[in-house]
Amino acid sequence: MRIRRPRARLAGILAITVVIALQAVLGFGCHGQDLRRFAIGLGVFVLPPLLPALVWLATANPLRAVGACALFAPWLLWAGYVDCIRPDAGGGASMAYVPVLLYGFPSAVLGALLAGPVCRRLGIAIDP
Repeated sequence: MRIRRPRARLAGILAITVVIALQAVLGFGCHGQDLRRFAIGLGVFVLPPLLPALVWLATANPLRAVGACALFAPWLLWAGYVDCIRPDAGGGASMAYVPVLLYGFPSAVLGALLAGPVCRRLGIAIDP
């Protein structure tokens, strides 16, 4: 299957948007943040691990951004679970977001690197 680069880039942008929306749900819904605190949390805890996805949008295979987001999003889900759903299990003061920052970046890089072989295995090629 051949995918045109603009469509692949759109898929990468959509994956990044889903991750930001996930953080918005956690920030506004769980933590009751205002827009300023949400932007700070997004810049400190979510943007650094999203950098690999943003960089791979400009490469020959923008679908790697989807892989980066796919392996980063579970860390956000875990932090939301610990902080919001089970705060008695060690949450509080948003300390659950420290592993998001520490492990999210390597996970995103790994996801982006694995997306290339997965695309080849599935027969997906990117047209210029």
